[in-house]
Amino acid sequence: MVYLEEWPVFLSSVQNMFLNKPNKTRYSVKYKNGKVALKVTDDQECLQFLLDPKYDFEKLENINAWFLSNMSRLPTEQSSV
Repeated sequence: MVYLEEWPVFLSSVQNMFLNKPNKTRYSVKYKNGKVALKVTDDQECLQFLLDPKYDFEKLENINAWFLSNMSRLPTEQSSV
C-alpha cells in the first residue's frame, strides 16, 4: 500500500471520502517503528499517511477531532424490536 506524502492532499482526500460515504469509511491509527500510521478506507479506496509524533502531533489531534465531530453527527440506525 502506498502512503501519501503531502498532508493537505491526504486530509482533503480523507474528508471527501468520508463526506461521500460516511457509513462505509473507517479510520485507524497505529504506532509502528516510531511513526504513527493513519489509514482511512471505504473498502474501495485506501489512503495512508505516516506522521512523526515528535513533530506532527497537532496534525493527529486535528484529524481525530475532525472525525469525532463528523462521526458523532451521523444518524444512528434504528433496529426494529
